Amino acid sequence: MTQYLVDGVIGTLSYFVLAAVILVVGFVILDLITPGKLHELVFVHHLPNAAVITVAQQVSIGIIVVTAVLTSSDILSEGLLETAVFGVLGLVIQVVVMAVLEAVIPGRFRDLVEDPKLRSGAVVAAVILIVVGTVNAACLI
Repeated sequence: MTQYLVDGVIGTLSYFVLAAVILVVGFVILDLITPGKLHELVFVHHLPNAAVITVAQQVSIGIIVVTAVLTSSDILSEGLLETAVFGVLGLVIQVVVMAVLEAVIPGRFRDLVEDPKLRSGAVVAAVILIVVGTVNAACLI
């Protein structure tokens, strides 16, 4: 096995583990700022608004992490650090966006998550999260 291949495998696994950690932390943060246990709302109670918001947040963070990886340093340790910093920054921005949505959407946004019927507000909020994540990712380029 060539050194290039060994380095590639180590780099791939390192970035994958880091990305997985960032996505899990993002889910935990989203769980903390939404009512109830998010994994139960999505996987046990099958609430569509909870699922739409969760998917949007994970896609958004995924876009940020992918862009951070693609634009990071070729030196593995530096690239991992850059990806971690920009991934955490993306999580912070997502939390701020969720707080702003809570403040500006009429009614309680948190109640929307627990609604058993898919609501247009959840779809709009989801699109906003993805757009913010995409803009955040574009800022890394």
